[in-house]
Amino acid sequence: MNNGLKRQKVGVFGIVGMIYAMTAAGAYGIEDMVSSSGPGMTLIMLLVLPLVWAFPIALASCEMGSAIPDECGFYRWVQRALGEFWGFQIGWLKNIGIYINVAVFVVLATDYLASYMGFNHLTSYICKVVIIAVFTWINLRGVKDVAIVSTIISAAILVAFAGIAVIGFLNMSHNPFEPVVATGQTVVGSVGSSIAIGMWMYAGYESMSSLAGEVEDPQIIPKGIIIALPLVIGTYVLPTLASVGAIGQWANWGSDGVSYVDVAVKYAPVFGVAFMMVAFISNISLFNVYLASGARGFFVMAEDNLAPKVLAKTDKKHGVPYVAILSLAVVSLILCMFKFDILVTIVSLFNMGLYSLIMISQIVLRRKEPDLPRPYKIKLGKTGTDIFCAIPILVAFIALYINGTDYFVLGLLGMITGPIAYIIFKKVYGGLYKNDPLKYPINKKTKLAVGDTKRIAIAFTILGLLMLIGRIFLPGYDDPAYYAEFYGKNGIFDIFMMVVLIAGVACLIAAIIFAGIYKKLDTKEQGNA
Repeated sequence: MNNGLKRQKVGVFGIVGMIYAMTAAGAYGIEDMVSSSGPGMTLIMLLVLPLVWAFPIALASCEMGSAIPDECGFYRWVQRALGEFWGFQIGWLKNIGIYINVAVFVVLATDYLASYMGFNHLTSYICKVVIIAVFTWINLRGVKDVAIVSTIISAAILVAFAGIAVIGFLNMSHNPFEPVVATGQTVVGSVGSSIAIGMWMYAGYESMSSLAGEVEDPQIIPKGIIIALPLVIGTYVLPTLASVGAIGQWANWGSDGVSYVDVAVKYAPVFGVAFMMVAFISNISLFNVYLASGARGFFVMAEDNLAPKVLAKTDKKHGVPYVAILSLAVVSLILCMFKFDILVTIVSLFNMGLYSLIMISQIVLRRKEPDLPRPYKIKLGKTGTDIFCAIPILVAFIALYINGTDYFVLGLLGMITGPIAYIIFKKVYGGLYKNDPLKYPINKKTKLAVGDTKRIAIAFTILGLLMLIGRIFLPGYDDPAYYAEFYGKNGIFDIFMMVVLIAGVACLIAAIIFAGIYKKLDTKEQGNA
């Protein structure tokens, strides 16, 4: 391939193994949902989220992936539907999210091992370093080796969780739906306590598209998604239902507390040891595949002159973006010192913006390129597909406000970096204009693509309005006393609200400024955009 990447033959089972590893690799992480929102609400969320979140995202990814089977597909889908600026936004959100995400899996893997082996903090960190080093080496060898490792591990995970489900159902002594809502919580509060983790558990169906350019037949990726999705749902619902019913203690569940491992250890000790090891390697598998897909994000953006060119360097022997892989490994060494739930919530908030852009692109591409060949197509008609794709956007909007004020602030401040980063990278590296000046003209005065000032104004308007809505809604929804206790500082909630107000107003002012620049400098050239 002229970009330095090497195509490798990967079969359907290998694709399914990688997708399963990217989207699930077991039910690990759900334990934190059980204790934070209640066992009943956890099971309800696990059954509802596939309908309003996972299915629309997965099927839209299938359709656009079959029509545009390019490396880092999600980035190309949005870029083709909405243009360079919005393509950069999804690339930025996804890539920054992955830099955090890869550390999540190392933390989860080590938490399981540490809880069983009694590791101290130093031993746990050494274990994390070893994991990162070994699987960085595997990734440097190419996507085929990643697929082989993922398929073997995914098969072991499915067997292990099937075993847990059987053991749990044979020993049920508790009603797994009681209580529905965690003690002291409202229904809305219970949903808010678990929705970020639940959305994270059912995310990742677009990630395999990051490797489409390195698979000989990328059209098998949509087939892999269709096969993997029911496996993911079954892996989450059945073992959780059986395990909570067998062991109870819902309030003590957590990635570093009571978990599926305890069910195995209590009722089948020999199997319990094997299951603990599967828990360990499953999260390593997630780290393995996300290290692979994540490295391709900035690689493709660097090819478009929207990221440092060093990230586009490939190894001549194996044809992999080794600089990007190593950069992910280094960041993982730093972030793996943080707790699981903190990292997951940050990633989930980025995912809300990311998946909203994917669903909007699906709607736009149906109108913009109706004759584009789509080997896989959502068969719901024009209106039905629009509604189907709008549902996850609505879910993301609701989740943004009920997940917690501190994460709301952190998530939106993180999203603000997208337009700012685009302005900087476009000016420094040139963007698509540098590849094809005639096709992607720029405004000579702003050095941005023609019409970008309007798009930036729209982005800042959306962010500003989201923040001001939060400023109005959150004081009546959230409990300031909780934040004072959690952070050990009185008035912290008021500080959050002040940050939201200032950032919201700043975004709207920026929107007005860029709208003015568009009217003054871009209007005449808009027809060439």
